[in-house]
Amino acid sequence: MIERRAAARGVRLRADPVQGVVRLGLPARGGTAAAAQLLADHQGWLAAQVARWPAPIPFVAGAAIPFDGGLLVLDWHPGHPRTPRREGDRLLIGGPVELLPGRTLRWLKAAALADLTPATHHHAARVARPVTQVRVADPRARWGSCTSPRDDSGGRIAYSWRLILAPPLVRNNVVAHEVAHLVHANHGTEFHALLRQLDPNGRAARAWLKAHGAGLHWVGRG
Repeated sequence: MIERRAAARGVRLRADPVQGVVRLGLPARGGTAAAAQLLADHQGWLAAQVARWPAPIPFVAGAAIPFDGGLLVLDWHPGHPRTPRREGDRLLIGGPVELLPGRTLRWLKAAALADLTPATHHHAARVARPVTQVRVADPRARWGSCTSPRDDSGGRIAYSWRLILAPPLVRNNVVAHEVAHLVHANHGTEFHALLRQLDPNGRAARAWLKAHGAGLHWVGRG
């Protein structure tokens, strides 16, 4: 994928493990010769990067998807309830098989919101800050975001629904991170001190995301 940017001063090559694309950044004009040479010089490196990309895990009958630090099997049968229902390590899904992906995705988003909402309010109460909205989306570049108003009307926090696929300690760290932003809008010393108070296990959570975070974006991908 070629991306021209007005602010770019040179040519940049990047293998994006989240979206599964090779990005070639060029300045607004020119740079094609340098880009061609860069690609030629880095063929081996690119092949190695692409080989390490996660494997897609589509939402199909019988698939085992990551969930809450473990695995959840998509147990489809036409006789199962059309509204997905979890039983242990299985998610029972009925109805037409072609609707399985959409029903699985909606169930996961609802599960994420049901988990992240009380966790957010719990941490927000610890820092005495109100939260007026918690929602989930599917961002590619971040696991959470916080909008903190200047008055006392309450903050709004959004998360990636894919956090429900990760272990609880990872979700707790992301929640603590965003709640800490209700108090400190930057990533300065005071912010990190508060984050450590809210979650002393941050190092382990960040290490897990560094190792496995990209793979979460391949869940549900065909």
